[in-house]
Amino acid sequence: MLLGYNMIGLNHLLFWGMFGLCFEILFTATVDLFSKKKFNLMGHSSLWMFPIYSLGLTYGFDFVQNIISNDFIRYLSYPLWIWLVEILVGYPVSQIGIRIWDYRYLPNNIHWKGIVSYVHFPVWIVFGIIVELVDNLLS
Repeated sequence: MLLGYNMIGLNHLLFWGMFGLCFEILFTATVDLFSKKKFNLMGHSSLWMFPIYSLGLTYGFDFVQNIISNDFIRYLSYPLWIWLVEILVGYPVSQIGIRIWDYRYLPNNIHWKGIVSYVHFPVWIVFGIIVELVDNLLS
């Protein structure tokens, strides 16, 4: 029985890690298509994002759903949780010269040190809703 539970947990980690990477690549390719007219649809991500998505989407979203039952408030809170992860992960690694993501291409008043992008607030809400919908389909 323990082995079966571990395989389910491992499958969730692998699924959500790949889901996050694929979603980010799709998102960045789509943004480049509409903003830069790049029809090659080449999105990008970092392999460092795999464990972040894997753990965050496997456990983080369940945690938030358990502590915030009101859908509207939970949706509005998703950007705050994501920004917390961006700060807790992005800031320390930026201090050693690693930029897993980099928002410095945005004007200074809409990002913090290239680590947190305020412009992505609605994107993170939509992302949270999509993760919940996919999680419900999997359950």
